[in-house]
Amino acid sequence: MSAKTAQRIGWLWSGCVLLVACQRTTALPAIEAAPTVSAEARATGAKLYAEHCVRCHGVSGWGDGPEALANRKVRVQDLGDPVWQSNVSNDRLRAAILRGGPGVRKSAAMPAFPQLGKSREELDGLIAHIRGVARSSP
Repeated sequence: MSAKTAQRIGWLWSGCVLLVACQRTTALPAIEAAPTVSAEARATGAKLYAEHCVRCHGVSGWGDGPEALANRKVRVQDLGDPVWQSNVSNDRLRAAILRGGPGVRKSAAMPAFPQLGKSREELDGLIAHIRGVARSSP
């Protein structure tokens, strides 16, 4: 085999490797499992969601609550978005709930709820509820 042929094969091989490496995947990273909580804590989490989150995130969690619809200047996170769900950890959710948007370098429109940190099980129940609104496709 000549040097030129070997070089062409090398370039062809490199191109194939690059093409395969750059292909997009349609699969999302796995969504972190919801914290393991009792049925009582899960019910309390749903209640906390109704009390504190529905007005902006909506019953479905899709960011379509009455306050979000009234104020279109602020983009409310769609909690059901599987891409978002796959990119946010339970610890990050806890931090956003307890410290608000500014506490996690997000919008100041997301208020802090430090009072929810008094009971880890109740907070984890809320996280489990939020994980439960995830849609299976974007």
